[in-house]
Amino acid sequence: GNVAFNSGGAHCLKYGMTSNHVLGLRVVLADGEVVEFGGESIEGVGVGPDLIGLFVGSEGLFGIALEITVRLLPKPERYRTVLAAYHSLETAGNAVAAVVASGLLPGAMEIMDKLAIKAAETAVHAGYPEGAAALLIVELEGEAQQVDTEFEELMEVIEASGAYEVRVAQDEAQRAKIWKGRKGAFSSVGRLSPDYVVQDGVVPRSQLGKALAEIDRLSKEYKLDVANVFHAGDGNLHPLILYDGRTEGALEHAEKLAGEILRLCINLGGTITGEHGVGMEKRDYMEVLFNETDMNTMHTIRRQIDPKEIANRGKKLPLGEAPALKMHGMHPLEKKGIISRE
Repeated sequence: GNVAFNSGGAHCLKYGMTSNHVLGLRVVLADGEVVEFGGESIEGVGVGPDLIGLFVGSEGLFGIALEITVRLLPKPERYRTVLAAYHSLETAGNAVAAVVASGLLPGAMEIMDKLAIKAAETAVHAGYPEGAAALLIVELEGEAQQVDTEFEELMEVIEASGAYEVRVAQDEAQRAKIWKGRKGAFSSVGRLSPDYVVQDGVVPRSQLGKALAEIDRLSKEYKLDVANVFHAGDGNLHPLILYDGRTEGALEHAEKLAGEILRLCINLGGTITGEHGVGMEKRDYMEVLFNETDMNTMHTIRRQIDPKEIANRGKKLPLGEAPALKMHGMHPLEKKGIISRE
C-alpha cells in the first residue's frame, strides 16, 4: 500500500516520501511478465529513466509489486519532543509554517484539534492540556549536539507562536505519553460518532491556517462535526467527518463535505492525497486537479504499459478515453510517431 500510494506520514518532512526509500522492485506486469527495477544500493540511481519513480504511486495501474527493496536509516541518537497548546486551530497551523520558515527540519510535526483531543483523552487518558482548541506536537531527532542546538531554536519559535502552554518531554516515558494520544486518535474518534469519513488532502504549509479556518466554516455550514488530526509537517490534512449512518442521506451529505474539502485543498495550491491514494473515491477529482494535457499524458503512459487496461482497472484514472484523446484524436507524440497504442 505504501508503495502503491507513495505514502508520506509523520516523518516525511525530514525523510521524504516512500519513493525516497525504495531501492529496487520486482514487479509483475499486466501481461504476466516479471521485471526488476533498481537494485540493492543507490549506485546507478539517476542513470536512465526513473522506472521505480514511475511505479511507486501508480496505485497498481502498471502491475503488482512482488518484492520491494528498501533503504534503512540508523536510529536517531537523541529525541526532543515538544507539546504546545493553542486557543485556536488556525494559530496552531500558522505555528507550523513558522517552524519550517525558521529553517528547522523536525522529524515529525502533528496537529490535533479539540474533537481529536477529546477522543484521545477518553480512550487513552494522555493527560493533554485542558481547554486546548489545538495541540501541536513537534519532535526533533538526530545527533545529540545537533538536536540540542535545534531545540533552543525551536523553543524560541514556539514561545513566539501564541501557545498558551508548552510541555517538553523529560524522558522516554513522557515522550511516549505525548505520542500515545496522537497515535490512538483515529480509532478513538469512533467513540464520538457511530460513523465517520476520513479525508486525505494536502495544502502548502503556508496555507495551513487558512485551510483549517475554512474547514471549520464548512463544518458549520454542513452542520457536521469535523475532527482534525494530521501530519502538519507536509500539510497533509486528515479531516474526520462525523455522521450517523443510520440517518437516511447522512453518508451522502458527509461525502459532499469531503468533496468540498478536496476542492479547498486544490484551490489553495495543494493536492487530493498525501498518503491514502486516489482509488475510486477521488478519481473524478483528477480532472479538477490536472489539466487536459496532463490527463492525456497519464492515460497514454498507462496504455503503453497496459494496452488493455487490465491492471487495477477503474482506479486512480477516470474510466474511458481521456478528454484530450476524445477531442483531438491523437496525442502529439503519436502524431510524431514517437509512441503508438499498438
